[in-house]
Amino acid sequence: MGVRKVEHDPKDAPVGLGNNACPRSFLWRAGYEAMNRAMKLKGGFVVLGMLSLMGVASPGAEENTTNGPAVTPQPRVEEWWFKRHAEKIGAMKEGEYELLMVGDSITHNFESIGEKVWKKYFEPLKALNLGFGGDRTNHVLWRLGHLPKPKAPPKAAVVMIGTNNICWGSDKPREAADGVKAIAAKLHALYPEAKILVLGVFPRRRELSHPHRKQIIELNSYLPELLKDLKNVKFLDIGPSFLDEKGHLSKEMMPDTTHPSEKGHEVWAQAIEGELKAMLGR
Repeated sequence: MGVRKVEHDPKDAPVGLGNNACPRSFLWRAGYEAMNRAMKLKGGFVVLGMLSLMGVASPGAEENTTNGPAVTPQPRVEEWWFKRHAEKIGAMKEGEYELLMVGDSITHNFESIGEKVWKKYFEPLKALNLGFGGDRTNHVLWRLGHLPKPKAPPKAAVVMIGTNNICWGSDKPREAADGVKAIAAKLHALYPEAKILVLGVFPRRRELSHPHRKQIIELNSYLPELLKDLKNVKFLDIGPSFLDEKGHLSKEMMPDTTHPSEKGHEVWAQAIEGELKAMLGR
């Protein structure tokens, strides 16, 4: 069985999807051969149980073998993820945003623990939060490839992504860095006049000796060279702002050693405030 489009009451559809059937490729994910449960997403389609995903893969599935998962656009399967994506589609169709904040849970958290900071620093800049908790570079690439044409193209974008590729994914630092580059290139292709600020992946774990810290340092070391020839793209590493004088990750800044606290979000916003205003011509 494939993906079947069904009719439903339009009021039940999340903003941005309406009665449009989702592409079959949304179900493909590396390592998945079958989906043994029914899954429904209120956007005009139902995925029926016992769906064999072999032969339902996206055109990029074969490329995954050679290019690596970090640079292959790939969706997730959680319903909340598609619902959030639909909400962002609706926001882009209805509003005019000058700044896109692209990332994972670290950016997503501007809607929770960092909400006050967002309202202070980013709302005045007409920013849209495109952070999705748990995302890796491949997930962001899929989302960017499924955005609508906005009323007006954004003037700038900030990218902070990659920690989940190496800490919870299977990518090596160089592979994750290639994924970051692919995102910057995709944003430039979508919005050629936009200024793009790629941030180094924030430090993770307290001690410098922890493997995650070393992997992130290595990942970030590749980015200046990888990004240097991309037009309108700038790299900035603000990671040291979250460290104490000994190089340890501050508990006050990142209590769980990964996600900024409210103060951490404030430090982040202050560290890029000047760059953002310059990018937006403020």
